[in-house]
Amino acid sequence: MVANNKEDFVISESGENEEIGVGTTIDQSNLEGKIRISEDVIAQLATKALNSVEGVTPANPGLMANLRLGRKTVNGVRISISDGETPEIVVDAYIAVKYGLRIPDVCWDVQEAVKEQIERFTGYSIKGVNVYVQGVTFGEKKEHSAPEAEAAYSTFSEEA
Repeated sequence: MVANNKEDFVISESGENEEIGVGTTIDQSNLEGKIRISEDVIAQLATKALNSVEGVTPANPGLMANLRLGRKTVNGVRISISDGETPEIVVDAYIAVKYGLRIPDVCWDVQEAVKEQIERFTGYSIKGVNVYVQGVTFGEKKEHSAPEAEAAYSTFSEEA
């Protein structure tokens, strides 16, 4: 049965209109078909979760990791989906951690964020989130901009 207008009628499998009452629910268990969410969509959700964790930057897994499994890595994330009644997902996250943060704590935060984000938006169960720390990032170097350099020069020349 497919509902065209929830308050008026339902088109039955034979093609005839059947009236339904207001508040009546339609059993969707007899609908046939599958819902399949693309690996790219799941990778985008995982990348968003990675970016939400403080001190984490997506990293490149390297050439050997890409050749080994034959799956592409997008923004530091590789997705593997097992087919079955309920798909299970394995996420490989390749990250760089900001210097000064405790790496095991950051990895735990990444695992929790990725798992929560994907399960919430897809309904799929997460079999595992593997986190590979590929490097450490350091704070950006502070370089004097032109106005600061000019201000320092003008202060020096006024003292002379």
